[in-house]
Amino acid sequence: MKANSSFRQFSVVLNHEYKNLIKSKFFRGITLVFLLGIILLLTLPPMLQKSMSAPQTAKQSLLVVDETGQFAQADFSSLNGYNIIFGQVNQSFDQLKRLIVDGEYDDVVIISRDSQGKISLNFLSKRVLDSLPQNLQTLIAAANIKNIMVQNNVPDTAIAQALTSPDLSITETSGSMTNGFLPTYIMIMVLFYSMIVYGAMVASGVAQEKSSRAMELLITSAKTQNLILGKIIGIGLAGLTQLAIWLLGMLIFFQINFSYWKDNAIVSGLFGMPASKIAIMLLFYLMGFFMYAALYGAIGSLVSRMEDIQMLQLPIVFLLMIGLFVTIFGMIQPGSTMLIVFSFIPIYTPMSMFARINTSDVVWWQVALSMVLSFATVVLFAWAAAKIYRVGVLMYGKLPSLKEIIRAIRDDKNV
Repeated sequence: MKANSSFRQFSVVLNHEYKNLIKSKFFRGITLVFLLGIILLLTLPPMLQKSMSAPQTAKQSLLVVDETGQFAQADFSSLNGYNIIFGQVNQSFDQLKRLIVDGEYDDVVIISRDSQGKISLNFLSKRVLDSLPQNLQTLIAAANIKNIMVQNNVPDTAIAQALTSPDLSITETSGSMTNGFLPTYIMIMVLFYSMIVYGAMVASGVAQEKSSRAMELLITSAKTQNLILGKIIGIGLAGLTQLAIWLLGMLIFFQINFSYWKDNAIVSGLFGMPASKIAIMLLFYLMGFFMYAALYGAIGSLVSRMEDIQMLQLPIVFLLMIGLFVTIFGMIQPGSTMLIVFSFIPIYTPMSMFARINTSDVVWWQVALSMVLSFATVVLFAWAAAKIYRVGVLMYGKLPSLKEIIRAIRDDKNV
């Protein structure tokens, strides 16, 4: 009977917190703004590419002025989309510029050689440059090497072998920049955002109830554990709902624009994260949220004014910032001692251990140990938060000192 009554109290608080938060204008506004941002981020680049890559009626013209007279036989076929025209050498630089300005040619390249035999390229264009100058530089360099080999009677087979580009294959490891670092960085920022924002919501909710003086009645009719845990889990579920909406929007518009994003290593790496790592992240997210939400709930019960929350939450934010910076800089060297140590400190485990898992190979017992330590810390923080919550919500006036809080908790026998 007591168990049913306790669960009923817990479920009532949970439903109240969850429904109130998801129905609030602030929550819906933030959810909608971020969702629109995600949609634009995944949709605008493909749309811009389509508008800029409209079919052209004619190829662009490239005037080649070869002052060396040695590159007429060079292979320009790799310059797709360009008509190659060789021009007169006796034209001045100003005359060549005028050809661009008057629209007779889209681009002009002047090939020259100095007294020491070094080849130089002077590229003229009135539009925003793409990869054409670099492609020309590579093409002319290869043609120059071929000319030198021919002049030195190098056999054709040897020339072909020397100028053939090697086959290239790329295998990204878990610790690579695109497949490991950047997706992990994004996930860690989501964790950081969640702990700060939703934790602050817990503190504000407790402080608001305390300021209404309804807490005296509430705390005498319900168990402290049910009140604080119901509030934390209710707000946590609202946060998960918000993240789920954003994630669903990301998945839908990633699939809609898949043809554009499939070759983007960063985006495809983020969406191609294995289900096992997503499950681990979710587990660390929940434990990290409950740890910090318990701390925020405790400080919310200690203040009598909403303004005091900002001051009391600074130490928590400072702790989070330390973990964030250590984790981000530690990802550059996932095997660094500092990152390994931080991954076993429960308040930093959600960020640091997840970073290690996603950017390096971590032995299973270290992951298991970090989870056990984190879970034990969640239980400890929840117990401490319930104690502080019960005595804190009945304290009004100036902020109690740490000594006063400890004495009040020691005297309280109800939790």
